[in-house]
Amino acid sequence: MKKINYLVILLGLIILTLKSNANPIIDKQKNKLIDSVKKVPVDPVCKMKVKADASKNAVYNKITYHFCSESCKQKFVAEPAKYVKK
Repeated sequence: MKKINYLVILLGLIILTLKSNANPIIDKQKNKLIDSVKKVPVDPVCKMKVKADASKNAVYNKITYHFCSESCKQKFVAEPAKYVKK
């Protein structure tokens, strides 16, 4: 009987340890427009691949979006909800 009690306690501790070490899933990663193959940012206006270090970027809902040109950036800034998928 003592062996069963020790086994139950040991299994409980293992489960607690595994749960506490699990990485939480971050939903914000789903909101970013990124080419899934190469992890390259995509312009939300014209869907063109852009460099992440480009100076043409804007922040909307705490997410940084990168743009291929200043005109795409201005279109996004004027109506960001139109270009962001929810």
